[in-house]
Amino acid sequence: MTSHPRPRAVRGVARMWWCVALCVACTEPQHADRSKPAPLPALEVRLDLSDSLAAPGSEVVVTARIVGALLASATARLSYDTTGVAFVREEPIADGATRVMNPQPGVVRVAGVAANGFVDGRVYALRFVVRQTSALHSFHLAVDEAHTLARADATASLSRKP
Repeated sequence: MTSHPRPRAVRGVARMWWCVALCVACTEPQHADRSKPAPLPALEVRLDLSDSLAAPGSEVVVTARIVGALLASATARLSYDTTGVAFVREEPIADGATRVMNPQPGVVRVAGVAANGFVDGRVYALRFVVRQTSALHSFHLAVDEAHTLARADATASLSRKP
């Protein structure tokens, strides 16, 4: 008995097409489609003083705010004129955030993290005693890092309100 060559050839061709189909079906693009995250809106950094004309001997609360997006964490430095104002203490903010600070003469370094974000934008608040009213204009805030709840780095989006 001799076998018929045609069925074997048909089986071979069928196997070949099956392998080609399998190879085509299993291929993926060489590079993943990485869509860029949406750009963050411009975030505004503000320093709010409880009294911008406070007389010598009185106390003011300086509140640092970052508004424009819900932030989850931030680190910053608040510098000031030590001849015109003196650091007294941190003012508590009842928002569930964790804050730490390192006060040094002329600068207070602060960091904060809020699991649900700094809802009203208040990152921290510090109390100072006024020695010279003119020194109330010496406060300068430098934000080193800021991150949103989505873990996006928001530092480049910061702009300081004059």
